[in-house]
Amino acid sequence: MRICHDRSAALLVAAIAVAATGPASAHDPHKPELNAWFKSLKNKAGAPCCDGGDGEQARAEWDMGKAGYKVQLKNPQRPDEPGTWFLVPDTVVIQQPNLSGAAMVWWWPSYDIDGTMTPQWRCFIPGPGS
Repeated sequence: MRICHDRSAALLVAAIAVAATGPASAHDPHKPELNAWFKSLKNKAGAPCCDGGDGEQARAEWDMGKAGYKVQLKNPQRPDEPGTWFLVPDTVVIQQPNLSGAAMVWWWPSYDIDGTMTPQWRCFIPGPGS
């Protein structure tokens, strides 16, 4: 649980940066009936996504060529730059009905020595039309 909280803090900072630059937002606090559902979500390895408060809505689409999902993520250290599209590893895709109605992703950024951001994935749940 400690790791989840540490990552939650990093994701909170990332979510704030993303929210300040675009329409992405976390779980709607006005829908508390979804809290238990968000907390129950796990990726294919059984790792929890934590809760909806540290996930963010994602611009997502199905990549026909790669037969998988891709999401557009903004680099929290460069919020003025456009987002970059990343392929979502199949191991983190949640394949159950999405009660929130929006594609959501749980991730945190990792940086190379040159500042290149690479997402570290926890979970992804497609939305309608993704």
